[in-house]
Amino acid sequence: MFKLRKNWMALLALMLVGAFAFAACGGAQDAAETVVDEAAEVVEDAAEVVEDAVEDVEEVVEDAVEAVAGADGTVSLWYGWNEEETAALNKVIAAFQEENPGVEFEVLFKPFDDLRGAYETAAAAGEGPSVLIGAADWGPALYDAALVANVDGLVSTDGINEAALAAVQYNDALVGIPQTIKGVVMFRNASLVPDAPASFDDVVALGEMADIERGFFFSAGHLNGNGGELMDASGMPAFNTEAGAAWLAQMADYGDSEYYGETDVDLFKAGAVGVIVDGSWNTTGLADAIGAENLVIDPWPAGMSGYVQTENLYLGANTEGANMDASVAFMNFFMSPAAQAMLTEAGHIPAIAGVDMSDAHLQQAAAAFEGGVAFPVIPQMGSYWGPMDAALNAVYEEGVDPAEALQTAHDEVAAALGGEAMDMEEDGAMAEMADLGGADLVVATENAYPPFSQINLDTG
Repeated sequence: MFKLRKNWMALLALMLVGAFAFAACGGAQDAAETVVDEAAEVVEDAAEVVEDAVEDVEEVVEDAVEAVAGADGTVSLWYGWNEEETAALNKVIAAFQEENPGVEFEVLFKPFDDLRGAYETAAAAGEGPSVLIGAADWGPALYDAALVANVDGLVSTDGINEAALAAVQYNDALVGIPQTIKGVVMFRNASLVPDAPASFDDVVALGEMADIERGFFFSAGHLNGNGGELMDASGMPAFNTEAGAAWLAQMADYGDSEYYGETDVDLFKAGAVGVIVDGSWNTTGLADAIGAENLVIDPWPAGMSGYVQTENLYLGANTEGANMDASVAFMNFFMSPAAQAMLTEAGHIPAIAGVDMSDAHLQQAAAAFEGGVAFPVIPQMGSYWGPMDAALNAVYEEGVDPAEALQTAHDEVAAALGGEAMDMEEDGAMAEMADLGGADLVVATENAYPPFSQINLDTG
């Protein structure tokens, strides 16, 4: 700016000297006056340039001040975590506020069993938090009801586990962000089985040293390990293929392992078997039983895989303005390696890569989940449990041909899904439904199927 001013002043002086020299040499007075007028215009132009430069500098300074101050606004956060998780959450919030001192927080704990209902009621009334920490299977229903926002393009998905990311992609939207993962893994007692199996055949070769759970929830991931898939993008069955038949034959040929239950876990704890497939939520109990130094979570062998489940961050649909900016900034910070590392202190398995973890089992689980499969959380999944369990039992217990069992299951699932769609489209179908007059309904369900049957009653 000052160099610019010096250049203009030098030019003005040169022009004035020329004017006086011209007059001294007998030049016309009019010509001198013209030069003086032009010099005055140059001075005015220079003043405008200097003024514009000062304004530009002021804008740069303002932007720098804003960048240092970070975001502002208020993040309203609802959650249902336990005491240990709450302590980790408070660390994340404090670290975020250190970088963004202009952001305020309104944090509300609600018992997990009450959290979804409270959120739905508040959000439907145009209220509720800007950020909700909730279960993965809430996402599709909340999004369909316009109670959570599509965060595609707002929150970075860089480095997120592929299976976890797939669990929050619904109807061409990103209905949430997976902030931690859990699911089905393969445990090994290294004192009994020193080397990790590289294939399903290696597991079979272990004989009685391996006890692989063959229930649908624990074995369905192996369908993908064989190159198949349970359903297509629309939720319709896609398992009735050669890959599906190979998966079911593989599980049938394995042997007489149980169909749901805790016998395999008990045998593993007792040191009677060296390899099992179970939920990552059992890691601590298994480590306590056989010694943490002996417990290993292996990457999935060829021909095997397991479901990956998530817990998500949701952006409230009623959030806007500065509160929206602050909430999105917080969600992005929550998914940073630094914040995810803080959450490992509460036993959370990071949903992103590149997180420093001191716990070896968390590291191993995160690596195993890289080969995992997204657990379907869309509503159509409810139509799969009965037919698929029946198919597996028919093959295991009755010797039914795998291809025949899969065909039966396929027809039942397709009929259930297609039937539901046809009922909704039929003329007058809604009119035939009973008018309950706005009555409240209470629906009870037995914890019959995983993951519900695996709930720890002490922690939820």
